[in-house]
Amino acid sequence: MNTWRLVFLGAWMLSLVACAPADNPRQARALRAQNATGDIVIGAAWAWDSAKGQLWDGIALAMDEINASGGVLNRKLRVIKEDDESSLAKGRKIAQQFAETPDMVAVIGHQNSYVALPAAATYQAAGLVYLTPGASSYQLHDQGYDLVFRTAPSNRSMGIQMANYMAQQGYRRVAIFYVKAKASQDMANYFEQHAKDLGLTVVDRRSFAKGAQDFSSTIQNWNDLYRFDALFLAGSMPEGAAFVAQARKMGFTAPIISGDGLDTAQFITAAGAAAEGVVLPETFVHDPSRPAYSRFHALFTQKYKTQPRTNHARGYDAVHLIAQAIQQANSTSPEQIAKALHATRGWHGATGEFSFDDKGDIPDKPIGLKVVRNGQFETLK
Repeated sequence: MNTWRLVFLGAWMLSLVACAPADNPRQARALRAQNATGDIVIGAAWAWDSAKGQLWDGIALAMDEINASGGVLNRKLRVIKEDDESSLAKGRKIAQQFAETPDMVAVIGHQNSYVALPAAATYQAAGLVYLTPGASSYQLHDQGYDLVFRTAPSNRSMGIQMANYMAQQGYRRVAIFYVKAKASQDMANYFEQHAKDLGLTVVDRRSFAKGAQDFSSTIQNWNDLYRFDALFLAGSMPEGAAFVAQARKMGFTAPIISGDGLDTAQFITAAGAAAEGVVLPETFVHDPSRPAYSRFHALFTQKYKTQPRTNHARGYDAVHLIAQAIQQANSTSPEQIAKALHATRGWHGATGEFSFDDKGDIPDKPIGLKVVRNGQFETLK
């Protein structure tokens, strides 16, 4: 009887060991990655037809460059591309699809924070490294995730930077206008808090719905009843351009200081002459003195015959960051990739220098300023 009990116990323990990876998605993915010999698979999800859809050109450029030089660890990179269409439901579906792709080791993307936040939870549970070049919500790094990274400044960093700029310009009385979306509302909150810390007075704060096109009542009210030195606009396209055009047409003359939602050439095209003078954060500086920028610029202009913009460079950097982490880790196991990313200090990319903190954020990455002048973006010195 004792012998049979031992046999049964041994078989039961073996079954636990055999089933453990299947019951633990992170472990299963890590074991599969350790034994893989084919292409290194990365997912890319974004709103490709949006105003910031240029990310794909940067991703494709980096993929071609890396694969042409032999890949990473003598393996080629391969991207599975999906369009979340800025839809929460579509984003959830894609995140689950990627989570169920056993050979995938990392995901780049999700432009919008309201899509990225639930997607990040799915990727974390599935054992996938998730790197977003777009979602700005500071909450992304308050969840205790060890596989989630951001390569663009957070809404907190941008709100603080734009408040600093206003104070430096001598503006004392300011107003806030933001789109009713979590990330933009949070940016407005960070801006307001820091502005007050700097001694600025917030004389009015209002919001508008996503998709709004008529801002005349708010603008007229400001023209008639309020006096302030500048307006902070935490909006996105196409609403941001519509507001700026309408405000200037109605005689609203206060300087407009924007978040990064209007950092796209489509803003200038849509707002026309009204875009002149609008100040925005700059996270991609054209600086030929930086070798990483010069290489990217040469490759991009040769391939696409046009000048690169912010999201082109962000897509390019995202792929190279993952590739260098795989190289440093000497492994495609997502947990090892994540450890290498966390250890990244002073890595130079097309958009500047990267150093991740223990939360996967880049709080020390500089944010510059640019202004629309003569129908194009110009760096503010």
